[in-house]
Amino acid sequence: PTLKPKHPVPSDIDVSQQIVKEVGLLDIATLAKEAGIQDEEIYPWGIAKAKISLSVKDRLKDSPDGNYVVVTGINPTPLGEGKSTTTIGLAQALGAVLGKKCFACIRQPSQGPTFGIKGGAAGGGYAQVVPMEEFNLHLTGD
Repeated sequence: PTLKPKHPVPSDIDVSQQIVKEVGLLDIATLAKEAGIQDEEIYPWGIAKAKISLSVKDRLKDSPDGNYVVVTGINPTPLGEGKSTTTIGLAQALGAVLGKKCFACIRQPSQGPTFGIKGGAAGGGYAQVVPMEEFNLHLTGD
C-alpha cells in the first residue's frame, strides 16, 4: 500500500501513527532478506528492528562498494527540520524515487523527548522514522 499524504501536513506523531495504521511496518526479517542479509547474520529485536552481525562485512568484502553520505552540522529550520529529517528524506528520495538500494543510519536519540526538553531524532512530517515513539523511547541502547 502507498501512503496518501494529507494537506496540511498533520503533527509528527499523527503522521507516524497514520503510516503505521494505513501502510504498516515491513518486518525486519523481510527487509534483511531483501538486502541480502542471511538469517544467521541478523539478531531481531522485536518485529521492526535488529542488530546485524559484522560478519556481513567479511562475507561481502568482494562486492562493489557503495556510496556513503554524511549529513551533519545543519541548523534546523524554524519548523525543526534538521539532520534527521534531511537524512530520512534523502534516503526516501534515493530509494523510493530513484530506485537505489539505500539505508539510512541515524543515532539513537537522547532521552530529552522523554522529559519534554527537546524533540526526538526521528525526523518529521513525512520524512521520519516510524513508529516515532518506538524510535525515540525503545531502542537497544547501542
